[in-house]
Amino acid sequence: MKKLIYFSLSILLLIFGSCKDFEAININPNNPDIVPPEMLLPPILSGAVSTMTASGGSRAGQFVQHIAYLGGTSEEDGRYNLTGASFREEWNGAMRLIKDVNQLRLLAQENQLPHYEAVALICKVYILSIMSDAYGDIPYDEAGKGDVAGLEFPHYQSQQEVYGLMLNDLEQANQLLKGIDPSLTINRDILYYGNTGAWRKFANSLKIRILMRQSQKADVAAAVSAIFNNPSEYPIFEKVEDQATLVYNNNADLYRWFILNPPADGSGVNFDGNDRVSETMVDMLQKVADPRMKIYVAPTKNSYNAHRSNSTVPYVYRGQRVGLSSLEQNALYQQTGLNKDDYSVLGKRIRKENRAFLFTYSELLFLKAEAIVRNMGVQGDAAAVYLEGIAASLAKWPQVGQASNEETPYISQAETTGFLRRTDIALREETALQQIAEQQWIDAFLNGYEAWASWRRTGYPQLKPGPSVLAPIPVRYVYSDNEQNNPNLIQWVNDTMGGNMPTHNTKVWFQP
Repeated sequence: MKKLIYFSLSILLLIFGSCKDFEAININPNNPDIVPPEMLLPPILSGAVSTMTASGGSRAGQFVQHIAYLGGTSEEDGRYNLTGASFREEWNGAMRLIKDVNQLRLLAQENQLPHYEAVALICKVYILSIMSDAYGDIPYDEAGKGDVAGLEFPHYQSQQEVYGLMLNDLEQANQLLKGIDPSLTINRDILYYGNTGAWRKFANSLKIRILMRQSQKADVAAAVSAIFNNPSEYPIFEKVEDQATLVYNNNADLYRWFILNPPADGSGVNFDGNDRVSETMVDMLQKVADPRMKIYVAPTKNSYNAHRSNSTVPYVYRGQRVGLSSLEQNALYQQTGLNKDDYSVLGKRIRKENRAFLFTYSELLFLKAEAIVRNMGVQGDAAAVYLEGIAASLAKWPQVGQASNEETPYISQAETTGFLRRTDIALREETALQQIAEQQWIDAFLNGYEAWASWRRTGYPQLKPGPSVLAPIPVRYVYSDNEQNNPNLIQWVNDTMGGNMPTHNTKVWFQP
């Protein structure tokens, strides 16, 4: 009997022990219950860049005339026939991404990881600054919290308030990164590869952008000079290598211009699409023989083929007029004897590009030069800083390995030196603000959001709409048609805008 009892107990112990082992076996170490914060970082960073590049060329880039489409194509964007449906994914994609940013910050706080919390704050500001610049008033405090009971429909805040909240978040990020152990790193960081000091520079440089954006509506001189004049407390970009540049390591998320399979004609560009570089951009570059021409712009297809047949035939670079209807485009062909292959497409270097520029060192220098010209208390010589900004813009396009200038165009040091010595490039007191703004517009090529925001603030460069466009050049994105059903947006519009949903011709707050 005792043997039977002992045997039964042994079986029970074996069963319970096996159950514990079985449960342990069924815990997947590659699928933990709690996601480490660094696992969220790559999709957040690539998504943040996608927020910028999504309309960098196709929509905001058209509004600010970086690019143009052959007359009759992309009718909605090019001739400004716009509705809420036109901007659906620009709104929805960014707001979905903020949900992940919120989760990153929450995990960082719960696990006492101040460097990850700082990165979350910076990412939130970067993404929502794009959204606010485009749409004006947006949800900020409640953005990305649709999964929280009671916050399914976020409440809106004025752009002026949002700017203040963004500046507060960037200051918090600056202080968090200032006080951390310098040995700490940020894992899976595809932007700055774990360098917390670089993230701090990005935060403070972004703070300058936001301050200068509202400088026509608010007195920001003290805040701007406090950052520029105190690099120990507010480190900012100091060289091209500091700028926020995402280098892609795969073929999935590159610029929408990227050609995975180069064309068979050997040109390295896409002559067969409907997009062209705008007349505004080509003329501005040609006027001063700007070396960025060969980076941004390809020769026309007809001149390329003629040159290939006879090397003495020069390349021709010609921009496309913006906003033409089909009838106007055909009339232009008849008047000039040209055809669609007599207009320049995007250059070979752009087509090969595997980088996205979130915030360039040159932009920061142009903002500094502007602040000096406007007597904001910033130390330095505006003319010298302005030339440094142009040099930094040219330095974005160095030689790639041993590739030739024909294979992968680049700007040499000799070209940079010669260009900067030109008297027609130097900053002139009577046109200083215009020159600075135009150089910022050129540098921001294919970052349509940034160029468009700068143009709306400064009025430069001077843009001419197409001859029969359906509205003035847009100054605002229209709230997504889905978002227009948000009862809190409807209430906000009733309370602050007289019940009239803003259109693409309704100015945002920062505009003078």
